[in-house]
Amino acid sequence: MQVGFDNPVAVGTIVAAVNFIFTFVNLILVDRVGRRRILLSTVQFMGFALIISAVAFAYIPTRHDLTLEPGTTIGWPAKLVLVSVVIYTAFYYSGIGNTAWLFSALFAMEVRSMGTMMMTCTCWGSNIVVASTFLTQLENTTPSGTYGFYAGICLLDYVAIYFCYPEVAGMTLEDIRDFHRWFWHQESQGYPETDKS
Repeated sequence: MQVGFDNPVAVGTIVAAVNFIFTFVNLILVDRVGRRRILLSTVQFMGFALIISAVAFAYIPTRHDLTLEPGTTIGWPAKLVLVSVVIYTAFYYSGIGNTAWLFSALFAMEVRSMGTMMMTCTCWGSNIVVASTFLTQLENTTPSGTYGFYAGICLLDYVAIYFCYPEVAGMTLEDIRDFHRWFWHQESQGYPETDKS
């Protein structure tokens, strides 16, 4: 409603449909392309979509309580926000939104249950933080500031993935046991053959 759409259910349905479709895109590509490549190919576009939203919100006059100024007519900024949210959702669910839950492949069998538990707590914990602070952040930093902030988070994610997230496509579970040998990016480009002798 804030950006001027009269039917928020229809808008929500569009975003949910994109979510559903691109979840399957991730499932089809993740093992063929590799987790690291998918993450590096999608996080940057998530940030780009959030920057578009931040710019569009700058043209939507809102009050501190996030209501529109009286008599405000919104045209292209509202459409641009919707398009950017759809783009963000598409890249989020084809990338980090689903790939984050597949991280357990990086854990050796001896610590997989503990690692999976910590991964789940991290994913849900970050969801709780965003969900519980988002509206307050919108009010205090404006929608443009909020979306710009999360665009910055995407930039930091890209850097972290580039330097710290190894590619495990084509590796066996035995290879993954030696995680420490290829943790950094320079070593993750090509995992050396294990000595069979």
